[in-house]
Amino acid sequence: MPMNGQDRRYETTARLSAAVLSLAIAIAPSALLAREITTLKATYAIAIGTAVIGHATAESRFSGENYTAAINGSTGGVSRLVSDARASLSGSGKISGKTVLPATFNLETVERGFGTHVSMAMQGGRITSLVAVPRLSAAADRIPITQSHKTGIVDPLSAFIVPLDRPGVPSGRAACDRTIKVFDGWTRFDVQLFYKQTKAVDGGAETYAGRIIVCGARYVPVAGHRAQGDSLNDLVDNDRLEVWLVPVENTALLVPFRILIGTSWGDLIVYATRFTTTATEERAEAD
Repeated sequence: MPMNGQDRRYETTARLSAAVLSLAIAIAPSALLAREITTLKATYAIAIGTAVIGHATAESRFSGENYTAAINGSTGGVSRLVSDARASLSGSGKISGKTVLPATFNLETVERGFGTHVSMAMQGGRITSLVAVPRLSAAADRIPITQSHKTGIVDPLSAFIVPLDRPGVPSGRAACDRTIKVFDGWTRFDVQLFYKQTKAVDGGAETYAGRIIVCGARYVPVAGHRAQGDSLNDLVDNDRLEVWLVPVENTALLVPFRILIGTSWGDLIVYATRFTTTATEERAEAD
């Protein structure tokens, strides 16, 4: 069954928001009595080929195991290929060892007057409450979501936080060779990462200089999608998916520095134009 206009518009908005804007991750801790806070400030440009079509900004703070997250991004219609769109994402949770355990996730997008909204609560990798607007339309070829698809997952915002055993740049295979199980409020999918190479970059003042790990990626739909969706097939067949991971100073975490998604119009690239960290100690009153 062909996709209707609303389904196609949702698929485009939701996937671009999740796969592009959400990969520029912002994280901050919950209050502790005394803590060292590492603050990451980053700005990302979004481009197709050499044409910059949007930006995303993030301010991150790390302390202990706890985190919250917030990011805002937008694209602009410099040509007929791209419409004006905005996305805001936020979330919270904790990092336990090498496992990311989200607690909340929220998403708001607007494109050509069409809006989407997601609000999720999670505990131990399991969704405990969910609101996703609009609802997916009924279709004979839609793969149904079951309770098992809402267990053992992360949200799109926390999907590319990579916890490490220790600070620094690890081996490429230790960072890349893994499968991320993601639920975005409507669909359940896997992102299969694999190691490609390690290289060095020098982005200049107020950005990152040092070694980066380049991971290739594969998109694997699991549930919630329509089996005959054209945009879905484009993602599944795409062998031009890449994420560059870099360490966040004073932490044992990696986050994306650059994302590449091949499209029929050219490579869609998200890259950091600003990437700086500072460390401070903060004290807070006990509750």
